[in-house]
Amino acid sequence: MRHLAVSTAFAALALLLPGMPAHAQEQQQQLETLKQQIESGKTNEARLAGEIAAAVAAQDAIAAKLAAIAQSIQSQEAVVAQSEKELGKLRRDRAELLAALGEKQDVLSELLAGLQRLEQNPPPALVVEPGDILAALRGAMLLGTIAPELQEEARALAAKLDQLKHLEATITARKDDVAREITRLNDERTALKDLVTQKQALVSRGTADLEAERQRTAELAEKAKSLKQLLSNLETQRQQQEAAKAEEQRQREQREALLRQPKLPFPDARGKLPFPAQGQIVRRFGEPDGLGRDTQGLMIATRANAQVTTPADGKVEFAGPFRSYGQVVILNPGGGYRVLLAGMDKVTAGVGEFLRAGEPVGEMGSGPASVTLFGDVVPDGRPVLYIEFRDGTEAIDSGPWWIGGLKEASG
Repeated sequence: MRHLAVSTAFAALALLLPGMPAHAQEQQQQLETLKQQIESGKTNEARLAGEIAAAVAAQDAIAAKLAAIAQSIQSQEAVVAQSEKELGKLRRDRAELLAALGEKQDVLSELLAGLQRLEQNPPPALVVEPGDILAALRGAMLLGTIAPELQEEARALAAKLDQLKHLEATITARKDDVAREITRLNDERTALKDLVTQKQALVSRGTADLEAERQRTAELAEKAKSLKQLLSNLETQRQQQEAAKAEEQRQREQREALLRQPKLPFPDARGKLPFPAQGQIVRRFGEPDGLGRDTQGLMIATRANAQVTTPADGKVEFAGPFRSYGQVVILNPGGGYRVLLAGMDKVTAGVGEFLRAGEPVGEMGSGPASVTLFGDVVPDGRPVLYIEFRDGTEAIDSGPWWIGGLKEASG
C-alpha cells in the first residue's frame, strides 16, 4: 500500500512537470533520485529479511549439530572415565604383585645363593632389575642347574615376574589410550564452542544489518516527503504504513512462536529425558540433605569439566552466577514447569535463547562443589550438578521424567 501511494504521487507530479519552473524541475529530479534509492533500500530490506528467515531456520540444524557433539563429548567422557578406572585397577594389581614379590625376597635370595653354589665359575654381578632376575631364573631352569628342591620356587617366582612385566606393559598402553581419548575429547569441545558462537551470531548480525537498512530507507522517505508537498494523504499513508508494520510484526512473532514450540510437551516427556551430564547419582529427591530437611532435587557427581546439556526443549529464563550456587541455568519447557541446573563453572547459554533437548548449556568445574550442601555428599572432591524440577512454585520429583527412571546418569 505504501508503494502504491508513493507511485501515485510521483505520477501526479510528472503530469505537472511541463509547466513547472526550473526550481520545481530540479526538485522533481531529486525526487526521482530519492525514489530509486528508496526502491533500492526496499530490495535490500527484502534480501536481508530473507537472510534472517534462513538464519532462523538454520538454528534448528545447528541445534541438532550441537546436541550431537554434546552427546559425543558425554560418550567420550564415559570412555575416559572407564579407561581411568581400568588404569587404576591395573596400578593396584601391580602394587599388590610388587608387594608379593617383596615378601618373597628371602626365597629369591636363597635361589640366587643356590645358583651361585651350583656354578663352578665366579658368581654373576648382583641382579637388580625384575627382568634380569627373570632371565636368570629361566636360563637356570633350561640348563638344569637349579637343584630339584629349588625348581618349584623358581617356577613360581618366574611366573610372578612374567605377570609383573605384562602388567607394566598393559599400564603403559592404557595410559597412551587415555591420553589419546582426552585429546579427542578436547577436539570435540573446541568444535562445540565454535558452533555455539556461530549460532549466537547468525540472527543478531542479520538483524543489525536489516535495522540499519530500514533506518536509511526511512530517512530517504522523510526527505522525499519534505520535497513533494503534493501528497495530501500523508496521514492515510502513515496509517497504512503502521498497519503494514503491525501485520509484519504479527507474522514475524507467529513464525518465531512456531520455531520456539517444544517438539514434545513437557508433561508427555515422562520417561524420555536424558540426564544432563554423565556421572554418579549421589542424592535423590526426598532424601535427607544433612541439614534437617529433604532434598528438593537430584545431585550428580561428574568428572572434572564435564559437559552439561539441556534435558528438554525450552527457553532460557536465567543464565549466570547466583549467590554461592555457581553458574545457574533456569529453563522454561512450557506447561508451567521450570528446570533448574546449578553448580556449573561455566555457562554457554544466553537468556532468551530457545534450546532443543541435548544442546549444551555449560561445563562443570575441575574441583569440588563450592556449595556445602552439594559438596558434602562427595568425599573425593568431584564437582556436583544439582537438578531441580518445579511445577509452578512447588519442587517435584524429577525421577519419572528420566529415561529408565533413576538409574545411574552414566548408564
